[in-house]
Amino acid sequence: MTVALSVDVEPDFPPHYDTFKGKEGLKYIVDALKEKECSATFFVCAELFDQHPDLIDTLRGFEIGCHGLRHVNLTSLSQFQIEAEIAEASEVFNEHKIKAYGFRAPYCKVNYTVLSAVKKYFEYDSSMQFYSFGRMPGLAEAPVFIGGKAFGINPILFKALTKTPLQKKVYFTHPWEYGGMDFQRIMEKRQRMKKWGYKQENYKKNLEALLTEKTVAVKDVI
Repeated sequence: MTVALSVDVEPDFPPHYDTFKGKEGLKYIVDALKEKECSATFFVCAELFDQHPDLIDTLRGFEIGCHGLRHVNLTSLSQFQIEAEIAEASEVFNEHKIKAYGFRAPYCKVNYTVLSAVKKYFEYDSSMQFYSFGRMPGLAEAPVFIGGKAFGINPILFKALTKTPLQKKVYFTHPWEYGGMDFQRIMEKRQRMKKWGYKQENYKKNLEALLTEKTVAVKDVI
C-alpha cells in the first residue's frame, strides 16, 4: 500500500476568512515531515508566492503543485474565466521558477471545463474523490482519499478510517488547522464535528500516526 500526503496551502479557512496565519501551521507540518523523513506534495495557491515569497524556501525539497491562482470555486466561473485563472496561475509558477506537475482545484471542485483547462498546463489532477469514476483522457488522476476535517477527529476513529482497503491513498490537510489561526473560529463553523471528538490537538496526533506509514509525494502514486 502506498500512502501519499498532500497539503493545500491557501488562505485561512476559505471562504470564511482571508488571512494567512496558517504559515505557523505550515512550518509545523514541514518540520514534522523532515523529522520523520517523509515526503508530501504542497498544492499552493499561486498568488501566495507573490504575497509571501518566503514560501519557496519553506517548501524547498518537496513537490509543489498548483492549487489555482486564488482560492475560488472554478466550477462557478465561465470557461473564459477558468482558462484565465489557470493560465495566470501557471505563469506565476513559471515566474518563480517552480515546475508544477500536478493540480488540485480549490474545494476539490472540478468539471469537464476545468479539467480541460488543467490538461493544457499540468500532467495530473488530484481533485476527484477516490470513489469518482469520471476521467479526462490524457490527464492522469490521483484521487483524494480523506483529509481536512478528518484529521481533527478522535485518533481511534481516524485510525479506523485509514484501514479502508485501497492500494493507493492520497490524504490532504491544511496548514491553518495546525496553528496560527484561532481554532475557536474554526470550531464555530464545525460544531457538528464535536460528536466525532473533533479537537485541534488531534490534528498533530493523527498526522504523526500517518507519518509512521512513511508518506510519499502525490506524484509517486500516479
